[in-house]
Amino acid sequence: MKLKSIVICEKYWVLADQVVVSASAFLTNLLLARALGLSKYGLFSIVAMVQLLLLSVTMAFGAQVYQVVYPKLDDVKKRMLTIGMLSQQLALAAALSALIPVLYLVAAKLNSSWLNTNVSLIAVAIIATALYLLQDFLRRVFMTQGKGKAAFIIDFLTNALQIIALGVFWYLHKINPVTAWFIIGFSFVPSILVGLYLLRPIKLTIEAFRFCWSQQRDRVGWLAGSSVLQWGAGYFFVVAAGWFVGVAALGALRLTQYLFGLLNLLFQAIENYVLPKASAFIGDQNAYWWQLLKKCLLLIVPFLLLFSFFAKPILQLAGGIELRQYSFIVYGLSLVYLLMTIGYPVRIAIRSLQLNREYFIAYILSVFLNLCIAPWLLRHWELYGVLTGLFLNQLVIIGYWLIVLKRKQQFLWKSFI
Repeated sequence: MKLKSIVICEKYWVLADQVVVSASAFLTNLLLARALGLSKYGLFSIVAMVQLLLLSVTMAFGAQVYQVVYPKLDDVKKRMLTIGMLSQQLALAAALSALIPVLYLVAAKLNSSWLNTNVSLIAVAIIATALYLLQDFLRRVFMTQGKGKAAFIIDFLTNALQIIALGVFWYLHKINPVTAWFIIGFSFVPSILVGLYLLRPIKLTIEAFRFCWSQQRDRVGWLAGSSVLQWGAGYFFVVAAGWFVGVAALGALRLTQYLFGLLNLLFQAIENYVLPKASAFIGDQNAYWWQLLKKCLLLIVPFLLLFSFFAKPILQLAGGIELRQYSFIVYGLSLVYLLMTIGYPVRIAIRSLQLNREYFIAYILSVFLNLCIAPWLLRHWELYGVLTGLFLNQLVIIGYWLIVLKRKQQFLWKSFI
């Protein structure tokens, strides 16, 4: 009974952490969309999507490997893996920071008016990205180790500081892209320091680095490639919308996507909690995945119905009257998220079984589809084409993974028919 209570508490900490992260992302983007306007907010979103690309790549080297390897190791090797991956993250943060003086030297040499105008923005965005990657790694380490409370503490600290600071600057009418990225970046500093303290004792060693690489080298190739392709599958149509449809439309699309942040919260909580346990699970796999699918549907579908029914008033409340005309985005995203919900147990199965090659191939197929149909869809259907493309991406990815799992007999397929 005591063990059951501990597990339940851990679930609540994981869920609370995702509530904090997603709620903060929602409030931050809502605030910035109102403060900057849809066009400038669209430009801000492009920088944020580049940041997400870097996060996807670094997760392939770090957190994704960590989540599936850590549960299977003994205590000594678990510690070595943690220290080795932390040393990699610190080295990456230092390398990104070293780009700042190079950036200013290049700006001075080229004498480009555009670069000179935006050099401060780029520099602050680089610093924010370096700190964000390090903080995100720490929170995922705590999640994997079953220390949801520690993850909640560092995320609450970062996001509370970020929202308060942005709110103050907005009230003082001093919000612009540079100050926004400055605030977002340096809000990670306190939580990183607290995270390193909670992770103590830390002693970086060559032996730990070598052990860490021994666990990564056979996995990281497929994961890194699939991370880039996964970003392309998820954001290719969104970025292309800024090119074909306009930055304001991109801003409307991104802001609407953030309205679905609660659903991303639930998806991420499910993955953070289930993936390490699925990797170590021994038992009836068929029943396990079927139960997970039912739980996903019960969690997600009510929110999709709520968003769709109240689409126009929700958009107007979030972004003002000008956003009301984009209510069709809510209907399209609801269909996309329904498909994602059905396919989420499939995604976790692929990852927990470490079918990295198949994970990679699915995103190759998706990106290939994007390249083939995106120009036609965007020219003829504009934002409707973006939504159609996002749906087809998920359909291709999930369909391929289902074929792979069927061949490996990991599912009781009659249950899905």
